[in-house]
Amino acid sequence: MPVKPKRLSSRLLGPFKWIAYGLYGIIAVGLIYLALSRKNWFFHILQFGVWIYGMHLLISMTRKLHYCFFDDQYLYVHSLQPELIIPLENIESVEIVTLGGTYKVNLYHAEQLGKEFYFKTSVLYPLNYQSKDELVNELRTAIEAARRRNLPLPANALVS
Repeated sequence: MPVKPKRLSSRLLGPFKWIAYGLYGIIAVGLIYLALSRKNWFFHILQFGVWIYGMHLLISMTRKLHYCFFDDQYLYVHSLQPELIIPLENIESVEIVTLGGTYKVNLYHAEQLGKEFYFKTSVLYPLNYQSKDELVNELRTAIEAARRRNLPLPANALVS
């Protein structure tokens, strides 16, 4: 009997991404205004460069957020492209990267999304972290079980 995939990502991920892009734009305009009000041009250019780099990092992380589901054998990633199916054996680690509940999935071998991608368990992560962390721990347990099932053959194994 097939196992129903468990949803890792928030249902509100799409609206969250658009709201985040809007907030990044508002913050960028505010920071530009603050930078232009400075008298020291060297400090202005340096501070503006740091802000642009920080905004670039936030936007690139938000762009890599995807809907994720998992079962006993695969991690399913929904994005604008067709659904990507990643065997659990290919996942190196799942680690939390922000206090807001964004997790990073590192892969052994690069897939269509690259060697890493992100998912957000909940928009209200600090309020419901216990249930969401438990779900991510289930994923980690499934990854370990998948690795044990597919142990590589030793180099001196005789196969017929």
